[in-house]
Amino acid sequence: MVVLETSSPTAETRAPMKTIVFFGPSIAGVEVHRLAAAATHAAPIKRGDLAAVDDYDVIVILDGEFGQNMSVSPKEILAVLGRGKTVIGASSMGALRASELDRCGMIGVGWVYDRFRRSAVRRDADVALVYSPFDFKPITVPMVDVEYWMERTSAAGLIPDKERALLLKIARNIFFAERTVDRLMGSLRHAVGNQTLEPLLAFSGGTIPSVKSLDAAEAVRLSASLAEHRLPPHVEGG
Repeated sequence: MVVLETSSPTAETRAPMKTIVFFGPSIAGVEVHRLAAAATHAAPIKRGDLAAVDDYDVIVILDGEFGQNMSVSPKEILAVLGRGKTVIGASSMGALRASELDRCGMIGVGWVYDRFRRSAVRRDADVALVYSPFDFKPITVPMVDVEYWMERTSAAGLIPDKERALLLKIARNIFFAERTVDRLMGSLRHAVGNQTLEPLLAFSGGTIPSVKSLDAAEAVRLSASLAEHRLPPHVEGG
């Protein structure tokens, strides 16, 4: 496990629960610090990282490794839950694992988690993207961001079902590692033209919204709330 940064909370009569957040391209470190200043920052989770979380009470899993190393397994998360830890999942790997383990006590948060929870088939590739190893900045667009964008624009009455299905098919047909913004936008424009595409982009502020980032922020806010208001298992209330 690679720990990126640790911030120590101000000493209080009752210490808040200790939190660690595993993240990468879904949310910036400054945003995690803004939402949960006392949380420890860790790189995207991989197999074996949970063996080093015994000092923490709340574990937030956002991003994780799929191809570079072995993914964190459901068995590892179940073991942590069995030790009385609170585990929150959202955005990417966390959403995927939460959709598998919510009945076992893992807390799922956000749109991506809910989508996986309702899906008969869960595809790792739907949250996969390529990112810079230096600053975790996303290089490609994950499929879930496109689906969220289409859902919002469709609900606003900006795109008929037929065109929505076409755009989703085109996006999915581009391999996740090649789905850059330029490649994606070029393919969508070729299919439906600027007259259809531009109002959709305008609706979302000129770009495809990152639902993974929205979900990540929601999960970190929840962890901060739990850490602030709940006592660790080894602390007795007065």
